[in-house]
Amino acid sequence: MHIKDVAERAGVSVKAVRYYEARGLVSPRREANGYRTYDDADVRVVREVRALLSLGLTAEQTHPFVECLRAGNDRADVCPASLSAYRDRIADIDTRIAELTGLRGQLADLLAQAESYRTPKEQR
Repeated sequence: MHIKDVAERAGVSVKAVRYYEARGLVSPRREANGYRTYDDADVRVVREVRALLSLGLTAEQTHPFVECLRAGNDRADVCPASLSAYRDRIADIDTRIAELTGLRGQLADLLAQAESYRTPKEQR
């Protein structure tokens, strides 16, 4: 199948498929006329990558999942490298939550101080 067919079946744009190809996530075959040719396995990879990107993984971080699928597994997340990628993403999220919690605390303190501040006119 051609690139527009893969994009349609996977629910992404043609541009996204080209991006995944540029990142080495999809490797289409070439016809004699130079056109890219994809198969059902490529559709599955594109769907998986799209889902992983929606979880905040980078294209680079999806490689273990793609390799797991290409190794013939029914799921992309059953291989040790995929599990490690999940753990890394969770750690990234935990770090971000801690940063945001700290920022929230600082902002709440500043708000409380600002709300309790009385201007010199109000103090009379």
